[in-house]
Amino acid sequence: MLKIHENSTFHKKCYLSWIEAELRLKIGKTIDCQEQHLIRKETTRWNNVLSRLMHITLYLAENNMAFRGTSDKLYTPNNGKFLGLVQLLAKFDLVMQEHLRLAMKGDVSDHYCGKDIQNELIELMGEKVKSEIISRAKKSKYCSIIADCTSDISHVEQLSLTLRFVDLSDDNEKISVKEHFLEFIPVNESTGERLTEVIINVLNKYGLELNDCRGQGYDNGANMKGKNIGVQRRILDINPLAVYIPCGCHSYNLVLCDAAKSSVVSVTLFGVLQRLFTLFSDSVHRWKILTDHLGLYTIKKLSDTRWEARISSVKAVRYQISAIHDALITLAIETQKTDVQVSHEATTLVEQLKDFSFIVSLVVWYDILFQINIVSKSLQSTDMDLGKCTEMLKKCCHFLEDYRNTGFKSAILTAKELTAELEIEPVFQARRRIRHVKRQVGEIARDDPITSPEKKFEVEFFNCLLDTTINSVNERFEQLNEYSKSWSFLYNIKQIPEKPDLVKLCSDLQLKLTVDSRSDIDGCMLCDELVSLISFLPDQNVVTPIFVLNFIKDRYLQELYPNVWIALRILLTIPVTVASGERSFSKLKLIKTYLRSTISQSRLTNLATLSIENEIAENIDFDNLIKEFADRKARKVKFY
Repeated sequence: MLKIHENSTFHKKCYLSWIEAELRLKIGKTIDCQEQHLIRKETTRWNNVLSRLMHITLYLAENNMAFRGTSDKLYTPNNGKFLGLVQLLAKFDLVMQEHLRLAMKGDVSDHYCGKDIQNELIELMGEKVKSEIISRAKKSKYCSIIADCTSDISHVEQLSLTLRFVDLSDDNEKISVKEHFLEFIPVNESTGERLTEVIINVLNKYGLELNDCRGQGYDNGANMKGKNIGVQRRILDINPLAVYIPCGCHSYNLVLCDAAKSSVVSVTLFGVLQRLFTLFSDSVHRWKILTDHLGLYTIKKLSDTRWEARISSVKAVRYQISAIHDALITLAIETQKTDVQVSHEATTLVEQLKDFSFIVSLVVWYDILFQINIVSKSLQSTDMDLGKCTEMLKKCCHFLEDYRNTGFKSAILTAKELTAELEIEPVFQARRRIRHVKRQVGEIARDDPITSPEKKFEVEFFNCLLDTTINSVNERFEQLNEYSKSWSFLYNIKQIPEKPDLVKLCSDLQLKLTVDSRSDIDGCMLCDELVSLISFLPDQNVVTPIFVLNFIKDRYLQELYPNVWIALRILLTIPVTVASGERSFSKLKLIKTYLRSTISQSRLTNLATLSIENEIAENIDFDNLIKEFADRKARKVKFY
C-alpha cells in the first residue's frame, strides 16, 4: 500500500507543492511576503528600542542615579532621568525618535518606558548578573562568605552577602581571586541564630553548598565572631572547614582605639584635633579663614568607624601646624569683640599647639598611623590573601618594635623643626609638683620619682603608647597567626622546607582539611607534588600561590598536580577582611537615599548588583536579554 501511495499522482503533486513552498520561503517569494517583511521590520524596530532602553537602565544603575521623577509621562516637566534620557536620545537617534513619535501619536499601545517596565528591566538585568556570579562560584567549587550588617535610611537592618572564590570561569584569562556582591537581605533580628539562618537560606536559594565553604569573613561584632553562639560558631558546627578569621581592617581599627586610650596625652591630642574641627566647621566664615591659610590638606572630623579618619586628621595638623596656628590667631582677633567665647577657644587652642609635648605626640602618632594605614589600605584589596596579610602583619610589628627603641629621639628632632616654624622653645614643661608615692605597710624602699619632664613624657606617653599598640596587635591577630602556621609553607613554594619537615606540614594540613575521615587533599601526595613541581617553576626568589595556579593552568597540569591545585585554591579563598562588604554599604547609601527611602527590596538589590558588579553587567548579552524579556510576559509586541 505504501509503494502504491508513493507512486500515486496525488502524493507527487503534494510533494512538489511542499518543495515549492520551501523554496519560496527561503527566497522570500511567498504569497504573504509583504506581511512577513513588515513583521520582520517591526521586530527589528522593537529589538532596537528595547536594546536602547536596557542601555539607559544600565547607565543609570551603574551611576546610582534615580530613575523616576514626579511625573511618569513623556515630555512633561520633572519626569525623571529615565524618561529624560529617552527624550534626549530621540533628538539624535532615528530609532528612538520614530518610537516616541508613534507613542505620542497613539499608534503603539505601550511605549515601554513606564515604571513597571523599568522594574522588569532592572530585575531582568540584575538576575542575569547574579546568575553569572553563581555560575562562576559553582565552577570554582570552593568559596568563602563575607557578611556584614548596617542600618539603611529607613532604619531597616540590611545584611550584605558577598562571595569570595578563585575565578576559573574564563579559559583565556589569568586565574584571579574575586569577591562578588550577591544580595542585600533585610533582617529583623541581628542575633547570631537569625543571621546564620538567613545566610544558609540565601546559599540554598542559589544552589550553593555550605559544605564547599572554606572561609568566613565578618566584622568584630559579638553576634558575628562570638565563639559560643556567634554566626561563625554556628556555621563551624555545620561545616568545620569554614574557618573564621577576624577582619584585619576592623582589627587594626580596634588596635588604634586601644592605643588612643593608652594615656592622657593621647586623649588630649585627639581631643584638640576634634576641637579644631568643631571650631572652624561651625561657621562658614571661620572655615573660610581656615582655608585661606591652609594649602594641600584640610582638617578632618574624627570617626571611630572610618578607618582613615585619624590619619587624615593628624596629617593636616602635622604638616600645616604653623598655618593652623596663624588661622587661629586671625580668628581670635576677628572675634575678640563680636564673640568672646569663640575668641577664647581659639586662643586656648593656640596655646595648646605651642606646647612642645603636644607637638611631639603629634609627630609620634602620625608616624604610627602612617604605617598602620598603609597596611590597612593594602588589606582592603580584593586579591589580599592569608600569606600577604601575614607578611604585612609581621612587617608592621617589626616597625613598631624598632620604633619603640629609636622613635622617640627621631620624633624629638622632627618636633624641634616644627617649633622653629612656630618660633617657640622646644622644652618640655613640668606638669605638676613632684610628689612621693605613699609607702604601704611593710615597704622599706621608696620609688624614686622621675624628675626629668622629657623622661616622664617618654615613659608615660611614648612607651605606654607603643607597648599598648604592640600588645593589642599581637592579641587581636593571634587567631590569624595560629591559622596561618598551617599554610605558611605554601606562601612561597620556592622556599619549601626539607622533605621530613615538609611531610609533617602536609600531613598537618590534611588533618586541618579533614571532616568525617574525608579530606580535600592527600598530605603524602601533596608533599610529592610540591617536590616535583618546584623543579619546573621559573628561577625566581618568590613564587606566589596565584602564580603557581596560573602556571598549572597554562600548561594543563591539573591532573598531574591535583592536590597542589586544590590546596592553593582553598588558601586563596580564605578572606582576611570584609572590605567588600563595607564597600557595598557605600552603594547602599547612594541608592537608598531619603528621597528613595521607600524603594522595594528587590529593586534595591538589583540596582546594587548592577552598580557594584558593573564589569559583568557591561558584558551582558542584550540579544538574549530581549528574548528573555519577551518570554517572561505574554506580549502583544513581537521582539524576535
